[in-house]
Amino acid sequence: MKKDRAERPPRVGLKLALRALLACVLVMTLTATAVATTVLREVDDILQPLRLPGRADIQVPELDKTDAGGPRTFLVLGSDKREGVDAGSPPRSDTILLARADPDKDAIAVMSIPRDLKVDIPGHGENKINAAFELGGRKNGPRLVVRTIKKLFQDSIGESFPITNVMIMDYGAFRRAVNYIKGVYVDIDRDYFNDNSSGENYATIDIDPGYQKLWGRQALDYVRYRHTDNDLVRAARQQDFLRQAKNAAGVKKLLALSESRKLIRVFSRYFRADESLRSNKQVFSMLKLVLYLSAKNPKVNEVRFRVHDAPNPQIDSNLYFRKQDLRRSYEEFMNAEGSARPRESSAGPTAEDREFERVRKKRKRRPVEVPGLEDTRREGEDQAVIADPKLKFPFYFPTVRVRGSSYSGTEPRTYKIFDERGKKHDAYRLVLRAPGIGEFYGVQGMTWKAPPILDDPDRTVERRGKKLRLYYDGRRLRLVAWRTRRGVYWVSNTLTQSIGQAQMIEIATSLRRLKQ
Repeated sequence: MKKDRAERPPRVGLKLALRALLACVLVMTLTATAVATTVLREVDDILQPLRLPGRADIQVPELDKTDAGGPRTFLVLGSDKREGVDAGSPPRSDTILLARADPDKDAIAVMSIPRDLKVDIPGHGENKINAAFELGGRKNGPRLVVRTIKKLFQDSIGESFPITNVMIMDYGAFRRAVNYIKGVYVDIDRDYFNDNSSGENYATIDIDPGYQKLWGRQALDYVRYRHTDNDLVRAARQQDFLRQAKNAAGVKKLLALSESRKLIRVFSRYFRADESLRSNKQVFSMLKLVLYLSAKNPKVNEVRFRVHDAPNPQIDSNLYFRKQDLRRSYEEFMNAEGSARPRESSAGPTAEDREFERVRKKRKRRPVEVPGLEDTRREGEDQAVIADPKLKFPFYFPTVRVRGSSYSGTEPRTYKIFDERGKKHDAYRLVLRAPGIGEFYGVQGMTWKAPPILDDPDRTVERRGKKLRLYYDGRRLRLVAWRTRRGVYWVSNTLTQSIGQAQMIEIATSLRRLKQ
């Protein structure tokens, strides 16, 4: 299925993106907490765990300095070092993620550099960019990655690429960090299963579809999964995990002032950071930026690092870039914008909604045909007939779907989910496979009416009597939700957000209750 260029999602090539989330959340929270005390002595006390003798601070002389409260670009490196496995070999950078926070912008930009990107590594010639971490050795790996990124942009488009801070995390720390915050609720798009029973050599995994809480081992399996999709889908999966982890109860708890010392202990335990955190001046510079951004509550925008395959990927596994594409990614990253649509507190119909209804009535109440969709009421009803008797709340199914898609499996998944207070709820998940590698979207229903994924909608519209809550990622619509007296329902876009806005809204609008 061809995707409109304006609707295509960012292709963020990375692994273990939760590291980025936790790094940013923890660092920002640390600084905001410290500023709240307004006493230098208190800041010294709070940051003391980061300044203990013998800590291996990351030394990168090439890091940029910024004015107090000025923009900062964080480089987050995810090391693939595994406990008890890689003791004798240098780790590689499994994740190369950049996050930029600028007080003059409406959003925080996040961009990942694909690990297979072919670049010129200073002093080592051309190679995949993830080799820079290993070639630099245990001491200078982060520094060589910074130098490589800066050289990439300077040589290719003549632009200086600022990097102000560096952080590193590995597999074991990832698992422990997720467990420390007591898991993360995640909207799982499909069934993930692999036991290598056919002789494969991939990581094993067994996670069912549907909204659920993942703990350390499962979370790591999920974000690392690479068996039946590609780097683009895998990157989008990790970025989505990052977004949902932001609302984890354990993360919110760490934001409390009373938890400041515990927060720093968590950060120092799971992350290595550059030596600037030893400087009160640099810490306060970061504080001013964080407090300003906290007041603005900016969105997080994923910027796609545009790459293309070699002419013969079977022989050449490197990824390549074009200068014009690199410049476009650079400009989007440096000039992040907020959601394309303003936040609206009113649930009343907008001008767009009224025009939609006017056209619909003019066509004698027949649904407006949305390009790219097809009528599949019978297939949806067949799925509902199987699942409905197993539930204690109404089953709603879509009567339209993306053209060329199909239901995954012979029946929906019905299950129980426990909320944050331990109360059990009924839930179901309909999974549809869309055209393309690793492309799945779905319909979720449950009696838990306030799951974290539905916090803070960007917009509310009315369609055929349904008040739909819309959740955006920049200009792309990632989720459409609808509440009833007995439950809540939503339509999730594919991980790469390949389904257009009009299609997403129409699918949600088409939801019908099974009547038996």
